[in-house]
Amino acid sequence: MPHRFQTADRLRVFVHGAGGIGLYAAARLAQAGHEVTLKGRAATVEALRDGELRVLRDGAATAAPGVRAVDRVPHEAPFDLVVVATKSWQVADAARELAPAVGPGTRVLTTQNGVDAPARLAAHLPAEAVLAGTVVVIARRVEPAVVEVVGSEATVTVGSTARAEADVADLRVLAALEGAGIGARWTGDVTSALWKKLALIASYGGVGALAGATVGETRATPETRALVEAAMREVLAVGNAEGARLDEADLADLLRTYESGFAPGTTASMQRDLAEGRPSELADQSGAVVAHAEAAGVDVPVHRTIYASQLPRERAARRAAAS
Repeated sequence: MPHRFQTADRLRVFVHGAGGIGLYAAARLAQAGHEVTLKGRAATVEALRDGELRVLRDGAATAAPGVRAVDRVPHEAPFDLVVVATKSWQVADAARELAPAVGPGTRVLTTQNGVDAPARLAAHLPAEAVLAGTVVVIARRVEPAVVEVVGSEATVTVGSTARAEADVADLRVLAALEGAGIGARWTGDVTSALWKKLALIASYGGVGALAGATVGETRATPETRALVEAAMREVLAVGNAEGARLDEADLADLLRTYESGFAPGTTASMQRDLAEGRPSELADQSGAVVAHAEAAGVDVPVHRTIYASQLPRERAARRAAAS
């Protein structure tokens, strides 16, 4: 059952990354009265020097005053909450940068798709500080300091690989999220939560990338709908081989989300990045499924096909980004 929380006291929050999720988290936490510092690209820092972060939703804009934008992690007193909103492949570098901002009571929340971000943080930060999060929201960065929210406000499932029960610092974070309008739930089995989220996003996004099709198109075509289900089953099998506890009820839940939880024109962020020639999270989605499957001795032919077929586009995008 979801926990309900008391209203949080004012937290010092650092958000690392100013993409859609980072701008959204910074804005909602600032609107709830928390002291928010945001690390972003030069355009975001410049936009917030004299302006305000804004959120677009249902055609209306709301301001999030008081967000301080920086281009490096401040070497100040530790923050209460750090939200890591980088791309998956940037998490290890972010963790090394964040060390001065993490103290005994700090909690560092992951928001990435995939299952490896918590371990990448814990390789450089105290394991007890790391909170693994699975975030569900459509938040798009439309300008350097403007984020658009499509549909419902975010929900986040939070857990720790270091403890099954939430401690006082964890509860402060959950209270802050709920006070900001973000639905927050603690889980004592975060491994299952991470693999379940990966089974959804990597499967519909991966098949969408393979087919060049939207969610509405893949679920309306029996052959691609069956391919998405097969891909989901592969991820659940790999997750269970690595300690998750996922069953047919979880698969049914994932299929309900795929079949009725998305607007027909929806595409996954990885799919959009691949289509538009940008570096994507291919390695941390289908690529991670393949890597973990090889270690666990599980066959994943759908995800192997997705990964192999998209590698040329991914490598071309990374070469272009590096040039």
